[in-house]
Amino acid sequence: MTSPALSLIVAISGLSSTGKSTVASYLPSIFQPPNYTITILHVDDFYKAQVDLPKREGLLDWDCAASLDWPRLEDAVKRWKAGEEVKEGQTNPQPNFTVGGEGFRPDNPAGKTQALLETLRGEVTQAAVLSVSAKEPQRILLLDGFLLFTPSTPFAFRSLLDLKILLRAPYAVAKQRREARSGYDTMEGWWEDPPGYFDKVVWPNYVDENGGFFVRGDVDGEVDVEVCEREHVKIKKGDNGGLGEVLKWVVAELRGVAENETAPHGL
Repeated sequence: MTSPALSLIVAISGLSSTGKSTVASYLPSIFQPPNYTITILHVDDFYKAQVDLPKREGLLDWDCAASLDWPRLEDAVKRWKAGEEVKEGQTNPQPNFTVGGEGFRPDNPAGKTQALLETLRGEVTQAAVLSVSAKEPQRILLLDGFLLFTPSTPFAFRSLLDLKILLRAPYAVAKQRREARSGYDTMEGWWEDPPGYFDKVVWPNYVDENGGFFVRGDVDGEVDVEVCEREHVKIKKGDNGGLGEVLKWVVAELRGVAENETAPHGL
């Protein structure tokens, strides 16, 4: 069992099809040993059984907080924090879709993707080398999933998080991406969104749970800075740009905590 010292728990959350899994998949190649070790837990692997899922508008609701097995997820996070090697939630397949129109794919890190990864990796590594106080690798747990720090998220779970990152996408973009997917491989078989699922289930859940982070509840509008500062939630202001810009922003936010040894836990 490894030491639980120097550990950070990072939640990358947000609307479906905003690039959460893609961004998370790149981070281990940027925050590398011997300075960092990263474990990724995909929250999609912590759903309740399909028979226990709630419904919205008469449809099975995979996109609400009540669809997740929070005690099992919380237990996995606590065991990782105690120094255990956690295996649950790591079976989510690598994303195979394009985000932001840039062709960024974990299985095809060519061209500008590779150049960006090398640049970010070099900056992170150089900063770690210059840190004379680093005595052992920084352990980072990445949680990739939706609704990880909203009002419906259990408080005990939210209190475990050291960094909360919310990725966003405009309604039209998110809808196009979601509906372009052929389906999802669940524990109980193949799931395909029924007609109207995004408008009846996915988008309303996102607005209900995350509207408080935005001015007047407009999730396509301005970030409510005061609320986000109070809740310690990080949201990229303005146009997200392509995935490259999002990745650079996420790396900067993670470095801001990882390179600060006095960063408080459980914000």
